[in-house]
Amino acid sequence: MSLPIDVPSEPFAGPHVWSRKAVESDPSAVAVLGPDELDDLEAALAGLRERGRTLETVSAADFPFPRLSSWLRRLVRRPLAEGIGFGMIRGFPIGRCSDEETGMLFWGMGTHMGVPVSQNALGHRLGHVYDQGLDYETLNVRGYQTSHKLNYHTDSSDLVGLMCLRKARTGGLSSVACAHAVFNTLLAESPQHLPVLFRGFEYDRRGEAAPFQAEISARRPVFSVRDGQLSVGYVRQPIKTARTKTGVPFTDAERAALDAFDAAAARAENSYAVMLEPGDIQFCNNHLVLHSRTEYVDWPEPGRERHMLRLWLKVDGIRALDDAQIDLDRATGWSRREGILPRGMTMRGGVLQPA
Repeated sequence: MSLPIDVPSEPFAGPHVWSRKAVESDPSAVAVLGPDELDDLEAALAGLRERGRTLETVSAADFPFPRLSSWLRRLVRRPLAEGIGFGMIRGFPIGRCSDEETGMLFWGMGTHMGVPVSQNALGHRLGHVYDQGLDYETLNVRGYQTSHKLNYHTDSSDLVGLMCLRKARTGGLSSVACAHAVFNTLLAESPQHLPVLFRGFEYDRRGEAAPFQAEISARRPVFSVRDGQLSVGYVRQPIKTARTKTGVPFTDAERAALDAFDAAAARAENSYAVMLEPGDIQFCNNHLVLHSRTEYVDWPEPGRERHMLRLWLKVDGIRALDDAQIDLDRATGWSRREGILPRGMTMRGGVLQPA
């Protein structure tokens, strides 16, 4: 089949292309905090307690991390930016901290990897992922507020980090999928879907549009290529609800392309699953991998519910990115990499300020 000139006609190769078997045999996907890194965390924790810091008052200056800083920057470079696009951190001393202290230390780690950005219209710079009893099929509800299964998707920021405070009674398995392997699968087996995915879809901003934005975005490509680099950006639910709000039905070709993408991402050979245990941290490069979660059932006792902490990080220079895919607004300098602007705020000349 002849493809449009902007759709690559050859499969991708290199460190961004991986399979489940390759990851399972590669110990470099898991980084374990050593004595030096743990000493930095302990010193920062003592300082937080001494100064009476909270999530509202803590700043990057509270986390000097003389040894942990370079350790985290190496993680950003490889595997997150130059390698498979995701990595695990184990060994965090979660039993020595309260939930709030754990959140502050996790946020502090993020400041050495990138710039934490707002994750919702409330301006939360540290997200809390737990079941709020909401239905994901309801308009303007986001997946992190539910216990529903979440299909493979990407978040808005360059990097997303998840730390497990508590896992569910059953379910809640986390998975990642290789975007390059998904592309290669579609190219080999059903290339007719690629032009639809490169053209992209409108997104529902789910009641969190900035003052300069419409409720429904312009088309954003699922796949794009910039400077020879393939990137991905995809969340099916707001694509679906955008059409609900506009009243424009999907064509047969659009629905088939979305289904083919989901099926390719869910293939065992293109994905890797892991159960995050308390204290485990997973970071993903949203331009290289997609992530998902199975449905879960919580423990009935209050305080035992599944609870994940989430970071969205902007990392300058992490990748050559297509303006349409990151939803760049040229007039203000905002893009999805800046996160969701808090209500009452806007952006002018790339600077966040009151609306």
